[in-house]
Amino acid sequence: MNSEAFGESSRLLDRKDESAILDSLPSGGTQNDPLHAERIQISVDHTVDTSPENFTLIFETVARGDYKALSNLLTECKTDVNTTDNKGSTALHRAVTLVCQDSDWEVSLYQCINLLMDCQQMNLNRPNNKGYTAIGLAVHQHHSTCVEHMLKHPSADRLYLDYYLAENESTMREIIMQKYPALESLLPAPLMESLDSSDRDIKLLAALQHDEKDIFSQTLDSENPNPSYDEPYYSSLLEIACQMKNRKQFVELLLDNGADPNIKNCVTDMPLIHATARSGNFEVLEILLKRQNLLLDLKDNTERTILHWWARVRERKQGDKERLENCFECLLQVGYCSQVGIDCKDMWGITPVCIAIARENRDRVIMLLRNGADVTAFEHFDTIMPSWSTSVLEDILDCCLDSNNEPVNSEDLMVTLRYRTLEKMLSLAKVPHHQHILRHPVFSTFLNLIWNRTMIVFSSLNVAFYFIFLIFLTAYIIESVATSSHRNVANNTNELLTFNDGLMTSGKNDVVLFKTWQNWRYFLIILFGLLCMREAFQLFVYRSKYIQSLENWLVLLLIIVIFTSCSGIVDSIKTGRHLFVIAILLGWFELVLLLGRLPQLSVQMEMLKTVSLTFLKFMVGYIVLLLAFAFSFYILFKENEEGDEVVLFTNPFISLVKTVVMFTGEFDASGLPFDTLPGTSHVVFMLFVFFVAIILLNLLNGLAVGDTEKVREDAEILSLVARARLISNTFEVFGTLPQSLTCSLELTEEMFVLYPNRPNQFGPTELRALLHIITEKRKPSEKETSIEENLCLFTEQLSTLQLQSEEMRKILMKILTRLDIQEP
Repeated sequence: MNSEAFGESSRLLDRKDESAILDSLPSGGTQNDPLHAERIQISVDHTVDTSPENFTLIFETVARGDYKALSNLLTECKTDVNTTDNKGSTALHRAVTLVCQDSDWEVSLYQCINLLMDCQQMNLNRPNNKGYTAIGLAVHQHHSTCVEHMLKHPSADRLYLDYYLAENESTMREIIMQKYPALESLLPAPLMESLDSSDRDIKLLAALQHDEKDIFSQTLDSENPNPSYDEPYYSSLLEIACQMKNRKQFVELLLDNGADPNIKNCVTDMPLIHATARSGNFEVLEILLKRQNLLLDLKDNTERTILHWWARVRERKQGDKERLENCFECLLQVGYCSQVGIDCKDMWGITPVCIAIARENRDRVIMLLRNGADVTAFEHFDTIMPSWSTSVLEDILDCCLDSNNEPVNSEDLMVTLRYRTLEKMLSLAKVPHHQHILRHPVFSTFLNLIWNRTMIVFSSLNVAFYFIFLIFLTAYIIESVATSSHRNVANNTNELLTFNDGLMTSGKNDVVLFKTWQNWRYFLIILFGLLCMREAFQLFVYRSKYIQSLENWLVLLLIIVIFTSCSGIVDSIKTGRHLFVIAILLGWFELVLLLGRLPQLSVQMEMLKTVSLTFLKFMVGYIVLLLAFAFSFYILFKENEEGDEVVLFTNPFISLVKTVVMFTGEFDASGLPFDTLPGTSHVVFMLFVFFVAIILLNLLNGLAVGDTEKVREDAEILSLVARARLISNTFEVFGTLPQSLTCSLELTEEMFVLYPNRPNQFGPTELRALLHIITEKRKPSEKETSIEENLCLFTEQLSTLQLQSEEMRKILMKILTRLDIQEP
């Protein structure tokens, strides 16, 4: 998955909110535009915010690019140039946004930008509610021309570029230098306040900026320990200190002097701890998290907690990994999981572990999962999981395996599987590039447990029901055909046995036979009704997925054919026999597909599908060759008769059928009249034998062998895929049934508890893999010394030897058993 997926969703929402009003405004124009009045009226009627206090005259003037009218408004001292709409955007925000969206009127809009930046009362650095300043919007919209224009303006030295842009983890200055290195020479110097200022608050800020700790501590006042600043900073002193590099001691001084760590930004409403995490000052974040008066449930305007930000920030320098781990330990120690919850969701329903997965922060994913995070708590889990990397999925599966504190070779070692998470990961069986993950020891053990304890009974009953129905249907059709063929029907009327009328009887034998099969007919009607109910229920459960399945269409066609042939709608014996043949073929073919869903027969079914598809793909290209020989044989051997007036190539269609049969190698050259058209017939027939019977047939056989070998290599995966798909489909059906009907099949935690070192149904190889995972998980958590690590390795090897000896003992017992059988 793209590491910016979740961040992009948030940024897209930012763009949507920022331009909601702008999209409804006129894209530009001048005061001489004859359609100006109409455009303004339309814009007011369709704008998102039509309240008078948010849609002022200065906004309308900027929206239409009327810089002359804007100049007049700015000269009036009563005009508030810093008026904001309900999104916190000023007129300068509006002008920049319009430039980025529509270039038709950019000349006049640039004039408006110049006028607004010339105005000394204009707050150039005021952010909107999302944290974007005017130039920040231009950078966010990737409009380099607008960025360059604003940096070249004489008032550019008033721009404050050392703040963090919205949710970006870099300052505005760093972003511009990275995206537009050619503009680096235009960047103004960082804003620095004077240490000689008579204003105490300004002097504090200056001491912080110049890294003068002594002046800072001497100037700090306990009555107002955290002053706030408007233009150009729009932050408090503690916010600025927490986001500056190498200002840890200043932060400690402010906190010790009474500064509140729970403050939020006055404009963006972002909590202090969130902003600190965004800036990458993890040492400072650790200090804040250790404060006793910190509120752990602080959220930003998108409902994200500090854990969401901890999961998403990137490691920028050496040592950040350890600092982030320490921050997480701090959250655990202060009871974050119990107060807020490790699976807390933001406004989009995203949990911290899903953010860590999206950002590919592997270590943080493992930390969250080991502390109880549920990766499936994200409501769109099934849709984003296929895009995850294999390593992430393997980490998730490793964390789904828990154990007690017993040694790995102890008989009391208990292993538990997190079946709720594994149950939601069953959809991996439907993702081709992730099917190999089913071989993971945790997943394969989970599938085997479910199959052996619940699913084997359900699958057996389903197959048994359909097999009984098919036996009744086959016997019914065979008896109907046999009876009708020996029956004397009056007035040349052809009638068949139907569900409604039964057999036409004309004698004692027919009467006895009718009574015998009448009871069978009733059973068939009941079974047919149950089959229809089963398919209707599946259609109700699966809906569109049911219709998209070709196998379901096969069953529906079978139902239609059976109803048509056995309900009395068709009176003709000949037509009825056509339908009977189709019903028998479809019915038994459906049984083959049904058996192919079972893990034991899934490999054979996959071989059949693969080889069939391969033959069909190649025959599309070679059918032209068969047509050429079929028409040639028709012309050459049309008059040939075999036996008593049997013409083999009587018409082109029969000739094609005969050619296909000859393609398989079934042809009798002695029965063909080569002397009718000597020479030509010999050459054509030899070409057919060479190109079709030898080359083409052996080519297809070779392809079939190759496909079969490939399927055999993937036999284990195919069996697991079949098992996972069947379990997933069954669980989906169970979800729609009343709980009283499925209570006996409901999964419980006790079902997924194993004792690997006690006798059980699993093989030594699979158990060794589980024990290896447990050993690897214990290493980092216990922080063992070198001696303890060697002891752990020795214990694991001893356990492996014990399992191998147990396996060898079983093999020897089998050999001895066979030897005993062979003795006289």
